[in-house]
Amino acid sequence: MANLRFSPAVSREKSGIGFLQLIELLEGEEVVGHARWMCWGEIGQGVAQILELVVTPAQGRKGHGRILMNAVTEQAREYFKLRKVALRRIWMAIAQEGQVIGRSFLMKFGFHHVGTVHELLADEDLLVYMRTFN
Repeated sequence: MANLRFSPAVSREKSGIGFLQLIELLEGEEVVGHARWMCWGEIGQGVAQILELVVTPAQGRKGHGRILMNAVTEQAREYFKLRKVALRRIWMAIAQEGQVIGRSFLMKFGFHHVGTVHELLADEDLLVYMRTFN
């Protein structure tokens, strides 16, 4: 049975100019995946960014990515709800060629390609995907 560990936990406490959370997915004592998300600046915008969402290769294709994505969404919603703001958007940037499976995964969760950053990465473009909640 997989368990989630949140660091730090979402709370009402003011967190300066932003908030960064690590979510770990554990099976027993073993971390089988993790996600890191953040929000910054003007909280009233209702925007969060997923910095990474990773499942160990040996644990792939078992639904762990879905569990992590759902946890990120739930935690971001709770964070903004405690501040009387609705979560409006979540976005993530991924490598165009190196993350073909990742792009398909994001689209399953309602993310859409909204932009491309050229010449940032050495050998490929960086793609920006966004999910809208309102």
